[in-house]
Amino acid sequence: MSFSKILLPVDGSEHARLALRHALALAEGGSTVVLVHSYGDIPALIGGEAREQLMKECVTEADALLEPYRTALSGAGVPYVEHVVAGAPVQAILSVCEREACDLIVMGSRGLTDFEGMVMGSVAHGVLHQSTVPVLVAR
Repeated sequence: MSFSKILLPVDGSEHARLALRHALALAEGGSTVVLVHSYGDIPALIGGEAREQLMKECVTEADALLEPYRTALSGAGVPYVEHVVAGAPVQAILSVCEREACDLIVMGSRGLTDFEGMVMGSVAHGVLHQSTVPVLVAR
């Protein structure tokens, strides 16, 4: 089975790096990998220049976080696109998945906050239950 676009949500966690290995293996058939990182919602109370500065810092951090994924994908000759978005991670992942017409999501079972879910991270759990495409959860 081959997939044309594989969505790979990344947060810098070890589980996201494991998901990268699976995405690379699946992409060998000519798939494009769509990287997505959500930096969360910026509170509405933060406005003006402070909001703009915070958004710039979030994008800068995301750029550094995405670099190892870019390097791995480029090194393997796998085409990729990337999205850095604001918003709740589950909705951001599903939105990018739909917008990019991805036919598979490959993601880690847990993110950086291991205490949010007993068995599986809350983001992975939310994506599993709301996704309209298959989801491969790497552990």
